[in-house]
Amino acid sequence: MFSVIKVQGTSMVPRLQHGDFVFISRWQRSLKVGDLVVVDHPLYQFIVKRVLEIDDHGLLWVGGENESSLKPQELGWIAPNRLVGKVLFCVCANHTFTISLFNK
Repeated sequence: MFSVIKVQGTSMVPRLQHGDFVFISRWQRSLKVGDLVVVDHPLYQFIVKRVLEIDDHGLLWVGGENESSLKPQELGWIAPNRLVGKVLFCVCANHTFTISLFNK
């Protein structure tokens, strides 16, 4: 199953801008460090972050792209069942309308 989520905020700038749309795969469960993911965080709801580390039990350590983002320490380890999906590509909402593909 695929889903589309609208990016809100600036925590992923410059990679993602406020108003961009990310297409995610809910089936994609094989992750690696560097992948962009959407997680359903218990405090912050749906957030788009980069995978910084994966522990032996599949817990994810995630973070944003800039200083305005919540720090990984504030987010804590993310349980695998909180993973909504892996970002496959982005449709940028700026005036040039571009599509950015991410590594699978």
